[in-house]
Amino acid sequence: MKITLLRLRALRLSFLLVTCLCSAQAFAQSVNTRVTADSLTIGEVFEYSIAIQFDREYQNVQYPDTNSFPSSLELLGRQQFRTSDFSDSLVYTLQYFNNEDVQISSMPITLYGTNDSSTVYTDPVSLYFKTVIAVGDTTLKPMKPNFAFARPWWPWVLAGLALAGFLLWWFKFNDQEKTESVDPEPQIEPFYNPLAELEKQLLAIKKESKVAETKNFKLFYSEVGDAIRAYFEDLYNIPALECTSSELLRYLDAYGVDDTLTEKTRLILRKADLVKFAKYTPTLEDAWQTYDYALEFLERAKLADSARIGRLKAKYNQQFMITSTQKDQGED
Repeated sequence: MKITLLRLRALRLSFLLVTCLCSAQAFAQSVNTRVTADSLTIGEVFEYSIAIQFDREYQNVQYPDTNSFPSSLELLGRQQFRTSDFSDSLVYTLQYFNNEDVQISSMPITLYGTNDSSTVYTDPVSLYFKTVIAVGDTTLKPMKPNFAFARPWWPWVLAGLALAGFLLWWFKFNDQEKTESVDPEPQIEPFYNPLAELEKQLLAIKKESKVAETKNFKLFYSEVGDAIRAYFEDLYNIPALECTSSELLRYLDAYGVDDTLTEKTRLILRKADLVKFAKYTPTLEDAWQTYDYALEFLERAKLADSARIGRLKAKYNQQFMITSTQKDQGED
């Protein structure tokens, strides 16, 4: 009889434990992430959604900020939807700027209760780069055969005339006294200031640009972007004119370039990439706004890079002094 009672109590206890576990699973918090597209082209806009089911009411929910996303994704906006006290969602509108695959890593979401807080994490999401180049466009076209041209005769005539002139000079002036040759004074090139060159190029773009009449935005954005790239190539020795936008931004981070200069460069290059690769047609106001970004870059560079340019000028002056000293010693 006692054994039977013990078995009944054990069964009741097991039933209660199973019921508690099921209840906990039923009301456990869950986080779901979703994107409207997982294959993207440069400049494509998509939505990244986070949906949360709560186990109880919370006073506040802290979602990931813009710094949590990769640098190749630009946040255009976000919108929150609170359907009930136990569910909430947030939709991010993002724009993709890259030419390779990227992953949105797992990000924390902090839930604040009355007296405590807890943290849940999103699942990582992979985004794949989708090229817009048609299949077959990258194949090399066969080379056309070379054409054989007859050798011209006029170089031989010129050579004969030159030889005759030389012989005439030789016989006519051979008996004259040779004049002492004087080495020309070496010309010292003026100091090349990358900052002054950037300002000169930007003024030339504003003065000579006819984008309002021609609507050739691709040329306009290329000129502005190349002026910024040439500045980094001249002052920082970065192969900026040969790099993609992503490669150049990685160089700027590695070289410790001023944050404001890096951000202005990112804005200019992204707009230029949209026009050149994503077939984006900006307005005239957008084009001149990008030009204003370049002017802001110039004013910031005058402060941030003044020490670097000073060192470059000191090196130039030192080289000039060495050249002058060597010349004086040679004359002595």
